[in-house]
Amino acid sequence: MKNQNLTSNTTSGDSQPISRGTNFRDLMKRIALISATICFLLFIIPTNWRTVYFTTSVLFLAAGVVVRVMQILHPGKYEFTELWGVIVNWYENLERRHQLYLNVTLCLPLLGYLYLLDAKNLFTPMAILFFIYCLAVAAHDVYRIYAILYETTVGKGLIAIAFAIGSNLAFSISGKIIGGMTHVPPTTFPHTLSFLAIFAIPFLFIAAGTIFIPISVVMAPLLIYGSSFAAKAPRLTKWFFGIKLNGKGSRYIIATVIFQIIFYSAMGGFAPTTFLLLLNRYNQQIESTIGASIFEFDMYPGTECKIDSSYRQASLGDENYILASKQSTGIKFEPPKKCAL
Repeated sequence: MKNQNLTSNTTSGDSQPISRGTNFRDLMKRIALISATICFLLFIIPTNWRTVYFTTSVLFLAAGVVVRVMQILHPGKYEFTELWGVIVNWYENLERRHQLYLNVTLCLPLLGYLYLLDAKNLFTPMAILFFIYCLAVAAHDVYRIYAILYETTVGKGLIAIAFAIGSNLAFSISGKIIGGMTHVPPTTFPHTLSFLAIFAIPFLFIAAGTIFIPISVVMAPLLIYGSSFAAKAPRLTKWFFGIKLNGKGSRYIIATVIFQIIFYSAMGGFAPTTFLLLLNRYNQQIESTIGASIFEFDMYPGTECKIDSSYRQASLGDENYILASKQSTGIKFEPPKKCAL
């Protein structure tokens, strides 16, 4: 160990240790060079970035100087190569969900920095990417819970119930949208109804999140203390609850529960606002797409009604039909009318 310390403080061609004075002089030269570079770049970058850039550069420079001074004063200590290896090994040994949670947490300071640097050009696209990543993390949690439930008979029953509820909700939302556009029963257009039900899944995730948040808040203390009790008394847990714990257990229970409460509370508050904003912004395009789907997949150029060839129709039963035509503003649905051959 002493040989390693001696080697780390020697030059490549000399076996004598480098003096502190030499190390400090070398440090001052590096500080001067880096400071000159920072000042040079300060006149090149845009004006609105200069304050944040200069502050960040000074902070990083000060942190680097402090670390180097400690290394000079205490040779052999504060070498970060081994520490970095420990950090990487610790990260790789985390569960996948904990890695994702940590990634989300580490992205927040970067987003804050980008917001201060350029809130419009840099922060906005990165915030959108971060939101998509958070949705992927939530989807991973959903899949993880699904996999856990699927391993048990009771869990499979709960999945079947959730699937039935979700399907009905998706078709209900889709039917409400189609009925509001056409003013006829949405079952008249089964293909578009099915397509739209698939795209209603994100809203179901939001609804599930609003249910998960209060349940997680209530269950968090029970989960924390229950897991601690089960770890301390596995035989009693198996005898009383019929649950056999694996020897590995789960780490960072309290931190995980706290993160999940904060994370899903933020997602539950931010996601509906985002989706509603997108719906309001692209409402006309969405209605145009739904109308085009109805016109192309659920209507036909029949001959029951005396209409122009540009019209299409769909039967409502009892010789009643709904007519639609393509306009410059989109698909126009006319009131139902009675037609007969």
